[in-house]
Amino acid sequence: MNINQVIKYPVLTEKSEIARTNQNVYTFVVDRRTNKVEVKKAVEFIFDVKVTKVNIINYDKKPAKLGRFSGFTNAVKKAIVYLDEKSKILLFAEEAKEAKKELEAKEKQAEVKEMSEAEKKAAEKIKKVAEEKAKKTESEQKNN
Repeated sequence: MNINQVIKYPVLTEKSEIARTNQNVYTFVVDRRTNKVEVKKAVEFIFDVKVTKVNIINYDKKPAKLGRFSGFTNAVKKAIVYLDEKSKILLFAEEAKEAKKELEAKEKQAEVKEMSEAEKKAAEKIKKVAEEKAKKTESEQKNN
């Protein structure tokens, strides 16, 4: 099965949201023909994360009524994906924007540290030059 066809959509319920924020566990509705190995490969490939464990739940169709019409609900297969502690999936655009801002802030801090190190080196060079000039002036004064 094609990797792009394995995952259909994420499950966005209160329970899955709590698991996502607290335990780094994500829930997806997947194709009925897939298995745990395919789900793991698909999540790792698509989201570029490390998956530690995958649980699969099969929901069969159930009889349902709407007024006088009777029928069945759709059969669904859900995959509960456990990620490594360091990994994270950004499902919403707002999360992606926040993550991007954090990265930019870290880069700016790194640049400031690099600049401060460069300034320290420049200050040391200036001190050395000033000391050399002071020594030259002292030696000239002693000679006179």
